[in-house]
Amino acid sequence: MEEPKRDFPKPKRSKTDHVKNIVQSYLQKRNYAPLGIENCHPDQHLTYSLIENEISRPNSILYSCYNSDSVVIDHNFTKFLTWLKDCIKTKNCNDLEHLIAPFFCHLYLDILKGGHSDRAANFLKAHLLAIDKTKCDDFVKDLLNLFANDCDATCMIEQFRNNKYFIELSPQSLDLLKKFVGENCHVVFLHVLQTWFDIRENDEQDKEIRGEMDDKGAPHNGVCLDDKFRKILDAINDLEKEPKQIFIANISHTNDPISCAVIKRNCGLIAYNQNNVVHLRPVHSFDPILGLHDCKEIKFYDHTKRVYSITISPDCSKLVTGSEDSNLCLYDLNVIKLIRNCGGHLGPIYCTSISSNSVYCASGSCDTTARLWDLETGHNLRVFVGHTQAITCIDFHPNCLYVATGGADRNIRLWSVDNGTPLRLFHGCKGVVYGVAFSPLGDTLASVSDDKKIRLWDILNSKINNEIKQKGLPGTKLVWSSDGKQLCTGAIDGVVRVWDLRQIDSSEPQIGLNVNGKILHLEYSFDTFACVT
Repeated sequence: MEEPKRDFPKPKRSKTDHVKNIVQSYLQKRNYAPLGIENCHPDQHLTYSLIENEISRPNSILYSCYNSDSVVIDHNFTKFLTWLKDCIKTKNCNDLEHLIAPFFCHLYLDILKGGHSDRAANFLKAHLLAIDKTKCDDFVKDLLNLFANDCDATCMIEQFRNNKYFIELSPQSLDLLKKFVGENCHVVFLHVLQTWFDIRENDEQDKEIRGEMDDKGAPHNGVCLDDKFRKILDAINDLEKEPKQIFIANISHTNDPISCAVIKRNCGLIAYNQNNVVHLRPVHSFDPILGLHDCKEIKFYDHTKRVYSITISPDCSKLVTGSEDSNLCLYDLNVIKLIRNCGGHLGPIYCTSISSNSVYCASGSCDTTARLWDLETGHNLRVFVGHTQAITCIDFHPNCLYVATGGADRNIRLWSVDNGTPLRLFHGCKGVVYGVAFSPLGDTLASVSDDKKIRLWDILNSKINNEIKQKGLPGTKLVWSSDGKQLCTGAIDGVVRVWDLRQIDSSEPQIGLNVNGKILHLEYSFDTFACVT
């Protein structure tokens, strides 16, 4: 027989236990970390209840709940503006105005971060006109203009949010701000103020000293505290006015001209030929070259005749030189050592190029052939035969599968790296081809020739997409920008031109600069063009 079930009475729970279970259940649903408040000292209850920062998970959840409500943000910003205007009017605290614009930008970005683009647009429209742009620095002013015009401001926003905004306030203004924060501050205001601002009390004596050091008289409030970054911004402002020399190599007691040079700003190196000797220097003469101390210059004496071409690999580990003595020299820059002196060409080597993966090197010679070399061993891998006159320029495709050569026979040829077979013939130039360069995407090949024209070739169809007529003497050097939207050319008469390929129909360069010297090399890095003369 089955034993009859017995109903045992459930234990009764006190009201305290019932409330405790409800509270714990709520905290678990909200993902709050257990703080054990019921076991702590009474004096610690207030500490646990305060929102100190956004690092802890409960604070992040709490802040995100408030942040999703644009009405709360709008109300508190309006209250802040009203209080600020009253302080300026009655207490004459004008320095508080520098807080408005960056504070507004951070609130706007926080609303966007919460995924409320429509609410952010309404917030921007409601308060943008109330902000006096004359009271904020140029960076914030540009950021506000991008917001107002609905432009892409990704780069500026990243910079803005990666640095605390530095503001100096007078003792009176700082006391008023602390009082406002203590009495009326909402969690949104407190979060923005603690996370994105570095507010300090200015010292009048220190202010006078800094005022003497500030030649432009600009306010000390700004986005970034990094001195190096300030120098970079100053350099960019200088470049917008007029290009300046970034490096000078003083050469004396010689009648032999500099036949070739190359600069790599990303690794801080410049190399040039003088008296058949290859000189390697740091861009800044006071920096140690390649980590070697007490070394201002490195010289290579491996060529017996003039060097016509110098190339540094993209990873700055290899140096390649081509000379009138028909030899190609490969150097390892990590150990400052000659890897191999490569022979094979039957005439002077006029041009060299290194693949983007730093595996291959290509050279073009007066003997009408181009050769492919292993950059590690110096072994000759391919010989490209097809030109009828000297090869004057050479370049690797970005995918490292093809090589383009231009020659004195007015032709441009495309070769396969894999088997050395010719793939394309580009004919249409009416003069010696001085330079070829693949676009970053690899779909277009640019060329400059003796007929004073820049041609953009469609690689698939071997046809000319665009043809630009240059003024003055022919161009000999060219380089693309990393986004493929600009092309920089250097002419025999020392004129550097930057062409905006999005406005190619204008046939006028975006920038024209006469450097008053022979252009030896063009380079693009750090979003700017540079030339060696």
